Amino acid sequence: MHLAKYLRSFKLVALLFATLFFTGFSAFAQKNYTDSVLDAYKKQPDNIILKLEAGIAKQKTGNTDTAIVLLNEAAASALKKNDLTVYIKAKTNIGRIYADKGENVIAFNTYEQALNKAESINNKKLIAHLYKNIGAIYISWKKFDEALSYYNRAEKLAAEINEPELVADCQNNKGTVYEQQSRYDKALIAYKNALDVYTQKNITAKISMALSNLAIVYKYQKNYQASLAYNLKALALSVKTNDEWITAATYNNIGNLYSEMGDYKKAMYYCNLSLALSKKINAIEIVESVYDTMSESAARVGDYKSAYNYYKLFKNTNDQFINVENTKQLSQLNVKFETERKQKLIQEQQFEISKRNYWLFGSVTLFILIATVSYLAFRNNKYKQDERLQAEIHKQQEIAARALFEGEQQERIRLARDLHDSIGQMLSVVKMNVSNLSMNQYDEIAIAPTLNLVDKTIDEIRNISHNLIPEELNFGLLTALEGICEKISGNGHIDVYITIADEIKDHQFKKADELSIYRVIQEVLNNMVKHASATQIALNVTKRDQSTIISIKDNGTGFDTAKLQESKGLGWKNISARINLINGKINIRSTNQGTLVTINIPDA
Repeated sequence: MHLAKYLRSFKLVALLFATLFFTGFSAFAQKNYTDSVLDAYKKQPDNIILKLEAGIAKQKTGNTDTAIVLLNEAAASALKKNDLTVYIKAKTNIGRIYADKGENVIAFNTYEQALNKAESINNKKLIAHLYKNIGAIYISWKKFDEALSYYNRAEKLAAEINEPELVADCQNNKGTVYEQQSRYDKALIAYKNALDVYTQKNITAKISMALSNLAIVYKYQKNYQASLAYNLKALALSVKTNDEWITAATYNNIGNLYSEMGDYKKAMYYCNLSLALSKKINAIEIVESVYDTMSESAARVGDYKSAYNYYKLFKNTNDQFINVENTKQLSQLNVKFETERKQKLIQEQQFEISKRNYWLFGSVTLFILIATVSYLAFRNNKYKQDERLQAEIHKQQEIAARALFEGEQQERIRLARDLHDSIGQMLSVVKMNVSNLSMNQYDEIAIAPTLNLVDKTIDEIRNISHNLIPEELNFGLLTALEGICEKISGNGHIDVYITIADEIKDHQFKKADELSIYRVIQEVLNNMVKHASATQIALNVTKRDQSTIISIKDNGTGFDTAKLQESKGLGWKNISARINLINGKINIRSTNQGTLVTINIPDA
């Protein structure tokens, strides 16, 4: 429950900040502003400044589809006229719209386009804003170190150009990172720094945001009275400004706080207020969080039936946000973006190198000895820089690959469970109902093929579910390995012996690594059975220092290991990828007397 509560608060903080970025106008002021801008745009539709302002006006009033169309048109026109400032502002606002919708892949790509142009004209203010926005994308991806790096860069530029409100925004965003890292003292300092600036400038919406953020941190510190006081201040401001989204979110935060304080009646009161308002404004992300709070509150007082019903509502709402493909694309896009930035840095360094070389060659006749030594030192430094850059690129690619793989693993587990628990059970019920049909109404011979087809369908679903995530892994990796050895030996063509050392039997493997290790060993055994012409295979699992050693040896004919790197099949590539992702090592030795595969897996 604590993890769910933690994630819920994090999501509301992030959503609160994203939404508040565009608030601050009263409803009446927004309408007047929008009307005046749109009237001016209608009179001069080719004016790209007015088109940009019209898109932003639509964006502020929540008409995001029209806003995206207008902003894209403004960006295209600005690019043709080489007005990069308008182009950057249009792209930045498009990115914010997609970020607010949770479509972080599109937002990230749009920010990248804007940042490239902003850096080309060295507009520090626009660069700082884009750094801050990219930092928010990294927060949504749970990459907190990268988020802090971008926020620090944005804050430094904002201080250079004397933009205190932007500095405060960066402080606020850094506070959300510290909060997720459980560095609550630093989070409080950052939030209070932001609140001081917002209060001095009387930015009501952002004051409310900072108050809510402080309330959440105090709740984590169990300082419930301070948390309640800040929440009530935030609520008063949101009601005063008629901001229904923030009001609904704050109601939920107060309900969650009362739940933790043990006051069930007040918790449900504020949750119901939040639920009614969030449904009215179609804020489904708040609805989801409210159901989670209500489930926890009911469970705390022993009303488990209500807790279960609220939890089902929470899950149904939560499922709408699950999108594994977005995670994969974001991982790939992150690698592409970071790689391009590293290449740009290399080009800039090479340009500096060319200038230094020119100076050296011009002075060579007078300072031949010094020039030679300097050149050698420079070449050595460049080599080290290139090595560090390549290492960083490789690291980013590995991080993205790991995220992609882990997402795939989680999706496999979810699909396997859905097939087994949902479709498999429904087919079993179908079979039972067909079997119970009265023989007076249906011919048994006619029903038999249907029953046979249902049985085959159930078997096929079980096979698919097993391929996605083997059931044996529910009992641990070592038990699953014993099972696969017995299965191969049971075919009668080859004997597979498994030996598990006593010191490894109680070892706990990381759940995320168990499936990878199982699939690697399964692939190796299948290759030996199919291609080695072996009669015996020995599998040994032992412990050595801080590593698990798995050796697989057959008495087959062997093969040329040099051809592995040239293989176009997926088998060896899958083995290599999985071993790399768990930081393991694999060694293969093969002669005409047989093949020995040794896998070294370091402890977590």
